[in-house]
Amino acid sequence: MLIQIENWFRGLWGFIVGEPVLFILVMGLLIAVNSVVTEIITYWLARIGGRTLVERFSRWLRVDMRHFDRAESMFTRWGVRLVLFGRILPGVRTLVSVPAGMTHMNFGLFFGASFGGAYVWNTLLVAVGYLLGFKMTLFGISIL
Repeated sequence: MLIQIENWFRGLWGFIVGEPVLFILVMGLLIAVNSVVTEIITYWLARIGGRTLVERFSRWLRVDMRHFDRAESMFTRWGVRLVLFGRILPGVRTLVSVPAGMTHMNFGLFFGASFGGAYVWNTLLVAVGYLLGFKMTLFGISIL
């Protein structure tokens, strides 16, 4: 039975790899799921622990609380849109779940916006990587 399941997954993976668009969509999905899992953990830690937990770990992570204060004020102003588009912006993508948890944003809205932003961003990155393929060179030497 286990061998049949393994053969089925191999056949499915072979089909996916052979179809460029499907490959890009599936890889974007897998990477987005991985990304959102860590964001969910951060969201719940910030929601349960509150500001005291965030302040305690901010010193350990060497992050200034003024950045969190600014992110919190931006989150209060923009809400779900900040989560959705924040998943695309470097630097913001890692912090966006903290103010969402601290302000007790609805988890369903957070999950949907976070997953949507992560899926779009990661699918675009996979597509660019797929389209560039082995054509990236550094001083005439292929680097991919």
